[in-house]
Parts: sequence; C-alpha cells; structure tokens
Amino acid sequence: MRVLMFLVALCMTATNLFADSFEDLRGRVGNKGSIVLPQGTEIEGIIVSDYKSHNMETPVQVSAKAVDLGDNFRTAYIQSLDGKYGFRVVFNSVYDNRFPRFSRVKIDLGGAVLTKEDDPERYTISNLVGAFVSVLEENAQVAPKVRHIGELTDDDLYTFVTLADVEFMSKEGAYTNVHEKKVARTYINDFKTHVDGPIDGSGLLLKDNRGDDIFMPVNTKCTWRRDGDRVPQGVGDVDGVLVHTVLRRYGDIGRYAIRPATDKDIRIPMESASSYETIAEWNWDRNYDVALNLENQGLKEWIFGDVCSPDRVLPDVGQGFLSTTAGAMMRLDAEWNSRCVHDGNDAGSGAREYSVLRLNSDTKDWYIFEGDKIVGANAVLVETSTKGYEGSAVSFEFTFSAGNCSADLSWGFPGEWQVAYSVDGRNFIPVQKTFLLRPLWYSPANVKDLEGVRDLCYDAAPGSIECRVTLPAFLLGKDKVYFRIYPMSGKLTVLPENPADDINSGTMRNGFSHQFVLRLGKVSVKSLKNQ
Repeated sequence: MRVLMFLVALCMTATNLFADSFEDLRGRVGNKGSIVLPQGTEIEGIIVSDYKSHNMETPVQVSAKAVDLGDNFRTAYIQSLDGKYGFRVVFNSVYDNRFPRFSRVKIDLGGAVLTKEDDPERYTISNLVGAFVSVLEENAQVAPKVRHIGELTDDDLYTFVTLADVEFMSKEGAYTNVHEKKVARTYINDFKTHVDGPIDGSGLLLKDNRGDDIFMPVNTKCTWRRDGDRVPQGVGDVDGVLVHTVLRRYGDIGRYAIRPATDKDIRIPMESASSYETIAEWNWDRNYDVALNLENQGLKEWIFGDVCSPDRVLPDVGQGFLSTTAGAMMRLDAEWNSRCVHDGNDAGSGAREYSVLRLNSDTKDWYIFEGDKIVGANAVLVETSTKGYEGSAVSFEFTFSAGNCSADLSWGFPGEWQVAYSVDGRNFIPVQKTFLLRPLWYSPANVKDLEGVRDLCYDAAPGSIECRVTLPAFLLGKDKVYFRIYPMSGKLTVLPENPADDINSGTMRNGFSHQFVLRLGKVSVKSLKNQ
C-alpha cells in the first residue's frame, strides 16, 4: 500500500514539474485544438492584467443594442516568470478574477480547458475558478520585454510588453474618437439625454521610428478615454498586454494589438515630437475659418447646406493637391475626434464640426465597366512633391468613414479599399493591404430600398478608421509623387436583416446606383527620418 501511495505521489510530482513549464503545457495541445487538463496540473507565473481595468478584452456583441461587459472582467493574462510565454485566462465569473496586477501566483489547472488557436498561435485557459489560484507574492518583478513593433512574434502574445519609440498616427482627439451618444454612459458623458448604446471598443494606431504600426484598442467604458486633453503629442513607450483581438467595427486591425490597462501605461510625453517629417497634410481640424481652400474656386467658406463642385483641395501643410476622379461634390462635415465630450456645436456627442471632407457621389461613379465587367476604379488622388526630403521610408496616412449617421446612407458603397503609389501619375503600384470602409453608427430605421427596418449592424463604426502604409524611400526626392485611395473589389456593403451578418456581402454590378457619402479625415504624406 505504501509503495502504491509513493508511486501516486511521484506521478503527481512529475505532473507538477511538467506543468510548471509554460512551454511544455503549450506542447500538450498539439493539433487537438482543446484538451482538458488532468488533476495535479499546476503553473506558476505573474498576472500581467488588471482586474479593475475596463480594457482587458473586447466586449462581446450579444445583440444590436447590447454587449457583454462581463467578458472583460472574466479575462486575465498570466506570463511565465521569465516573460517568454503567456496564457489568456478566462474565469467562470467576474467574481473569480480578483488578483492584483503583477501578482506571482500558482494555479491549480485540474479540470481546466486549454485551447490553442492558430494564425496567430495563442493559448487560452478556461473553466477556471478563483479558488484554484494562490497568490505567492504581490508586486513581483516582471521580466522586462522591450520591443519595437516589427520585432513582435506569436510567442509574445498574452505577455507584458513595452513598445519602444512609438507615437500616435493621429494626434488629434482623445483615446477614443467615437460618437459619444452611441456608447456607454459614464461620468464623462452622463448628460440627461444620453442612454447606453451598444458599447464597444475603439482603435487608435501607433507607429514607431522603424516604420511599423500597431493598433491600441481602448474600450469605450474606460473613463480615462476622454479627459479633455489631446492624446500625447510626442514619442515614447507604451506598456500593455500584447493581444490578438477582433474589432469588427474597425475592420482588420492586424495580427497584434497592445492593450494598456490604464492611461499611466501610455508613457508618451505631451511635448510635441515625431520620428516623421510632414511633407504635405490636409487636416480640417485646423480649419478655424470653416472653409475649403480650392485650386480653382479659391477659399470657399462653408454655408449650411451648400456643396462645392469638384475641384482640387490645397493642403494645410506643404504643397500639393487632393481631388477625386469620381467627380464627387465636396463640403465640410463633422468628425468624432474631439478631445472633449462637449467640444463643438453638437454638445454631448464628442463631435468636432467641419473637420472632415465629405465627398458626395454615386457608387457607380467609383467603378469603370466594360460591359458587365469591372475593369478599373476611380479614386481619391493625392499629389505632392518630395523634392528636398530625405529619410528611410514614406508614410501615407489617412482616416475615413462612410455615411451620415443615417441607415439610408449606410449601405451600397464599396467595402474594400486599397492604396497605390506612382512617380509619373500613370503607372501605379498597389500596396497589398486591404482597408475596410465602415459606415458611421446609425439608429434603427425603415429603409425603403431594403423594404424593412434595419437595426444597427455589428460592423458599423463609432468613428473614423485610421489607415496607414509604409512605402519605399525611392519616393523621396521626387518632383512629383502620387497616391490613390480606391475600391479594390466589387464587394459592396449591405444592411443585413440579422445585424450579426457580414456587412460586406453585396456585389457591384453595372447599372447599380446608390447615393454614397465618403468622409475623409486627416490625409498626410510624411518621411520617416533617418535614425
């Protein structure tokens, strides 16, 4: 009997030693997808999440009008003591997840489920209760992991990472540039007319001094998201958990994203600095005279209800032209990138008046047909000179959205867009990257053309989408360079009867006609300075 008990104890000890290694535990899954971990399995590591934070996980959309906030509070992240690997941990209830950030813990994983997901490779532990977690030490020393964006790998997922030498692509607005009337009520937007909207996350783009970029999701329940100050204006470091997440309202936000727990993790100075030099920029946030500076029509002050005929828009910084080959009418409109909630005429929305260029056209004007075949596309065309500029790369940046907070104008437009560049204005080289154009949030309405009421779909955006491409340095020092933003496919947006269905399920055909509103925020051409 004693021999049997000794063997059982020896087996359990061996299991614990095996499980103490994050690498070995990951290897248990193999190609099975999910496994139930046997009794006696334990790991020791450091909790790198913050159970008090509203920014640990993307809220799960459960209906057109609600999300599951609890998923954020059930989620924690634990990394190995050496910081090499991490697990996403999902507790059974929000009350089980009560372990301070940077606590060294031991977890009994018997009966827990370990799940492996691919592309990127990442691991989640679920079916876990708080009673199986023992805190061994508080305020433990976390193994430093400083990375530039291009150095990140799948092994860094769910670990605490410091992103070095980063800055915000758009330095206007707050940490969430969203339509406040469509998100959750907090103390910063608790005005009388406000009711809770379908709470979701926002995504701001960070770029570094090597030309790479990454999204920084911030959930709209975070009270620090909009405090009256602009986002930091300089270059610095951002701490957080590296995740792979889906923000449907923002399209594909990339393989990796960084989630800070609080604004204190964003260690970028407020003093203005950049690793990039602006060559040309169209930025209507600076448009204090509320006018478009047009090549042929001159300075056109905006009058309510008025639009300008197609023309080329002169930049706020540098030299060049912005126009469209689709023949769209032009006017200024509001964008939700105010640093304050009550900034602008539309009090309470977070809107900034006259800060986007609105292009009114018909969907058919953006496509070129031969018979029933699409043979080309019209575009937003940006032209500038890079003569006299040096650097290691060119950064082309823009923000865009569609519609006008109306269900009628939130469908029937190109859903997939692309960027191409040229030095002669004729031969364009496309960038192999797809940008999904989203309609602004709208209220449920009876859409006559669709013969029924349409709820807010899960793909509608609370604000503009931030887009960026890094281009070769040979574009610098040229008399002329050109950039096109254009539909890359015949996929059109729809308003599905089930709001959870994909919005990009329509198909462009010759003869289709529908009013299309394209909204362009800041458009910039920058050079990446030699480091």
